Amino acid sequence: MKKILLSITALVIILLQSEAADFKTDFEAKNIKIGTDADSIWRTFDEKSLGDQGPSSWEIKKGEITGNALSQSSNIWGDKTDTVAIGTVAVYTKQKWIDFVLDVDVLANDNDGMGVVWRFQDLSEHYRFFTMVDSGNPPNGELGPWRKLEVRLGKGAGQKLPFYDTLDIEKGKSYTEGKLTHWKIEVTGDKFRVEVDGKKAVEGKDNTYSKAGYIGFILYAQSGVFFDNLVITDTFPVNPQDAFTTTWSQIKKLRLKNQ
Repeated sequence: MKKILLSITALVIILLQSEAADFKTDFEAKNIKIGTDADSIWRTFDEKSLGDQGPSSWEIKKGEITGNALSQSSNIWGDKTDTVAIGTVAVYTKQKWIDFVLDVDVLANDNDGMGVVWRFQDLSEHYRFFTMVDSGNPPNGELGPWRKLEVRLGKGAGQKLPFYDTLDIEKGKSYTEGKLTHWKIEVTGDKFRVEVDGKKAVEGKDNTYSKAGYIGFILYAQSGVFFDNLVITDTFPVNPQDAFTTTWSQIKKLRLKNQ
């Protein structure tokens, strides 16, 4: 009986691990489809009520890092009052994550807003790390540089001002135009931590969105930006004892399939 239980436990672990996945890309692969269609590998979403109607212009192109990178070149920006830094999002659609560690290289030739979204369901439900340099004409007169950790306010509330709640902010720091920077984001349950070039930037705690969602990039009035060398490591914990009930149906399906 113990041998049977051990075998089932091993199978449960394999099944659970097969549901999760790590992801790594340097954007050198051919035929990476980017667009608004649901079958796009990188699916783009533009905010509906914009100061500049866009549309966004996401593409894979030779960048200023190494080889190809994910880039966006339009100046799409803002709600009509330019109160909040919103614009366009591109998410990777072939996997969803709950807990993870993300590493990515970023280079921007503009001084406006850019960041990362996670647990993304749609434009109104997600978290984001967002940073801006602009000290001359920023949204809502909030002079840069700064870095923020924010949560979108959900259906209804997240589709109008103020759009986001701020969980943490670091003032006086952002990024340097034309200079390579590295972001590392750690998400574990309701805890979030962001490092920039190896140093802690912002961290926070929130449980608004707990289910798996997409990961991607978000921009505001940011033309000429490049994302490259993206690595996402799945860190969602596996507890075999708690997993028996939720995965038993998968085991039975495998058994029936092999009969």
